[in-house]
Amino acid sequence: NSKSFHSGVDIGGPNLGAIRASNSGKVIYSGWYGGYGKVVIIEHGIVNGKPITTLYAHMNTIKVSNGQRVSKGDVVGYEGTTGYSTGPHCHFEVRVNGQPNNPLNYI
Repeated sequence: NSKSFHSGVDIGGPNLGAIRASNSGKVIYSGWYGGYGKVVIIEHGIVNGKPITTLYAHMNTIKVSNGQRVSKGDVVGYEGTTGYSTGPHCHFEVRVNGQPNNPLNYI
């Protein structure tokens, strides 16, 4: 029985439930991202000299494009089970300077 590092939080919900941007920013990636499946990454700006991004993974459908600006609460996609996933959910990460941080410190 092995365990692996889990760099975010899994938010369960109904299959095809809306996934909304946690804050305003610019989409810097939307597409397939290995084991994360269909992913959206949003850059929210610089805090203390370090870029802050959020990642939303395992989507069924992506509703935004690279370079698109989004506002807090905008639908960026819909829950699914793409990539390495055992059921519909949104895997949510907060990254500071590219490194995952505990998202519970931000929500």
